[in-house]
Amino acid sequence: MDVLDRPSAPDPSAVPFKHLALRYGAIWGGVSILTTLVGYITDTDPSLPTTGAIKWVYMLVGFAVAIWAVMAAIRIDRDEQLGGFIGLGRCVGIGTLTGLVAGVVGAVFMMLYLNVINTGFEEQMRDAMVAQYEAQGMSEEQIEMAISMAGAFISPTFMAISQVFGGAVVGCIIGLIAGLFMKRESFPAR
Repeated sequence: MDVLDRPSAPDPSAVPFKHLALRYGAIWGGVSILTTLVGYITDTDPSLPTTGAIKWVYMLVGFAVAIWAVMAAIRIDRDEQLGGFIGLGRCVGIGTLTGLVAGVVGAVFMMLYLNVINTGFEEQMRDAMVAQYEAQGMSEEQIEMAISMAGAFISPTFMAISQVFGGAVVGCIIGLIAGLFMKRESFPAR
């Protein structure tokens, strides 16, 4: 009877999940690319501070896809690969790797987008920042100083690096939160 009381789940360390992170990270990154292109084509680029309320729609779509991607990867790993059991650490790992893949896909596209598709993005961003600073009543010297400090943060290289880092962090956080709800620990062997 002892054998029947013990679950027959495989050893999680022997079951890879990288293919799930690659698949769902690529989907997440692909949707991110699609929303960026839609924003560019419709002149509602969510990266610009002048976008307004439509920025919230892009953010909601982005977060919904990120949550779906991480939760789908965790669910498939738990239910189809691990016999219905998964620990919190593995959920965080899957979320982080999925976010990292999405970040790398987004970074590669960001470099292409800023250097080939929308070459005037940095100038648009600077103009929008100047208009915003003028509306706040800043002097010309203050605006110049603020723009020179912000210049490094709107460069294609910095934006690509922040895509990778941001994707991993967001994936980690989603993996942690999803893992708190989706984890199912197997019983220890006797």
